[in-house]
Amino acid sequence: MNDEEVYRLHLQLLNVYEKSIRPSGASQRQIDYYKQQLFMYAEDNVQRIFVLNQLLKLHEDSREFLVKDCADRYFSRDQDEGAEASM
Repeated sequence: MNDEEVYRLHLQLLNVYEKSIRPSGASQRQIDYYKQQLFMYAEDNVQRIFVLNQLLKLHEDSREFLVKDCADRYFSRDQDEGAEASM
C-alpha cells in the first residue's frame, strides 16, 4: 500500500467511528484539536496519517470503555441469575 491508500483507509475508518458514537467531554475536545491539526497544518499524507492515527486512538479508547461496560453488565447479570438459581 502506498501513502495515499493508507490515508484513504484511515479516513474511512474514522468516518465509521464518527457515525457510530460521538464522544463527549475531554475526548471530544481532543478529537476537535486533532481534526484542526489534520485540516489546517498537516502538509502531506504522512503527517495526515499520523494525525489520523491519533484520532483513531481516541475513538478506540472511548470504544474500549463501552466494550468493558457491556462486558461488566453481561457478567454481573450472569452472576445475579446464578445466585437466584442456587436459592
